[in-house]
This record gives sequence, structure tokens and C-alpha cells, in this order.
Amino acid sequence: MVRSRPFFRARKGAATAAALTAATASLLTAGAAPAIAVGASGQGSVKNYVALGDSYAAGTGLAQQTNAACGRSVGSYPWWIAETYKPAVFKDVTCSGATTRSLWNQEGSAAPQVNALTRDTDLVTVTLGGNDLGFSDVLTTCVLAGLTTREGTPCRDKAAKDVDAGFAKLNTRLPDMLTDIKRRSPDARVVVVGYPNPFPADGSACGSSVPLAEGDVAWLHRTTNRLNIMLQLAALTKQAEYVDTSSAFRGRDMCSPSSGQWINPLLPRTPGSAHPNAVGHLMTASTVYERLGK
Repeated sequence: MVRSRPFFRARKGAATAAALTAATASLLTAGAAPAIAVGASGQGSVKNYVALGDSYAAGTGLAQQTNAACGRSVGSYPWWIAETYKPAVFKDVTCSGATTRSLWNQEGSAAPQVNALTRDTDLVTVTLGGNDLGFSDVLTTCVLAGLTTREGTPCRDKAAKDVDAGFAKLNTRLPDMLTDIKRRSPDARVVVVGYPNPFPADGSACGSSVPLAEGDVAWLHRTTNRLNIMLQLAALTKQAEYVDTSSAFRGRDMCSPSSGQWINPLLPRTPGSAHPNAVGHLMTASTVYERLGK
């Protein structure tokens, strides 16, 4: 892990997103690697941390990749959490393309993610569910439709049925996921980290870097909210914790001015397209850290 002097003191409700963003941008420009300071919850309060999840947790598209096949980066939010608490054991098994089924099944060359869990694991973060809805394929369909017309909801008209089928599967998969995590690590604090919404509620401000029909932008925004609500309900039902990241990212989506984006636009197409950028991951870590301090 990269360690450096912390750039802010994490006090409950104290630091504003604007201040954090300015500090982060300054340090990133200067080439420094910012770290989250340890507050009241304390260094050493986490001894065995396991990070589960897909590309939104792995840090796909970020620099300093630790596993190219899974798109893992030391700039991802789990690494910032680990940098904060400095656990004796830190296992990052997040992987791009992972679904809830990747918990129990091999994903490419990656072993089942639950293999990392042990009875002495005391912190688990998990971001999963987007790929169960075919998120990547849906975006491809939406871009192709948007290149033809910016009016109406051509993508929703084609993809909504499949997305609804994905939600129906997640309705049982998410509770099963949390049940098994708690079975394997009964004393762990299990934190479900929701998805930052990549899309604004209104697509009228989206430029050429987000070639989607306006109605489809709104549909994708609602679909992300729907997924987060399902994640939150599953966490509540299974006595896990939920972290809302979309509130912190409001106004920082892929259609925002480039200087304020925390999520990369769709074009130009890169491994990090439609994913949080370096500041986005740091802000996700900050949001998770605030929850852990409660």
C-alpha cells in the first residue's frame, strides 16, 4: 500500500465534499498519494479486512493496477480503507465483471470470492449487483441507440425486460449473499457499499462524451437508484450495514463539467469508462469511513 501524510482529519460530519475534493485534486496534481487520517474509530480497530465486489470496488481504469485481469488498483476505495485502518490482514478479491455468483464460482482466473472469508474476518465491504443486471451490455445497447437518436427511450424499450429479469434474480441472490458472508465470518462488520449514480436525473446536459438518448439517461438513473434501494433493503433484512454513495456523488456524474466529474464519461472509451475516477474512489472511501466511525 502507498502511505503518505494524511491530508484531512476525518471528523464525523466535519469535512465537506468540496474541501475534500479541492485537497485531493491539489495532491493528485502534485503527484502525491493522499491518505485518509484515522479518527476516533482508531488505527488497529480492524484486524482482518476482506473486500468483495466488482469493477466499482476494484478500481478498474485507475493507475497502479495490482491485478490486470480483475482491474484491481491501489487507488480503489478498499485500499484507502485498508490504508486508514492498517489491518494485519487485508484481502482484496474484487474483480471486474463479478456478479453475485462470483462469490461462489470462479470468475475468469479469479477464485470464488468467499474463499477469502474466515471466522476471524472482522470487516467486509461488498459492492455487487450491477453485473447481475448486465450493466455493461445495457450500456452498449444504450450507446448504439443514442448514436441513432437522442430522443425518446430507445434503449429502455430494448433492454428493460432483461433488466427487470435481473432484478427478479437479485431479489433472492442479495439476501443469500449476505447470509453466506455472515455464516463464514460471524463476527465481521458487513458493509454493503452502494453504487454512485453515473447518470443525472435529467439527460439534457449530457454532451458528446455521453451519447445517450435523454429519456434513456433518466431511465438509467432510475435503474441505478432501484438497484441501490434493493441493496439497502437486503442489508437491512440481513442485519448488515449500507453506505449510500449516490448522495455524495450528486452533481458529480458523467454529464457534469469535466473538472467536477467523479465518474468517467462513456467516451472516449477506456477501461475506466462509466466508472469512478481516482477522486471518486477516494470520496467513496471517505463515505464508508464515516459510516465505520458510527
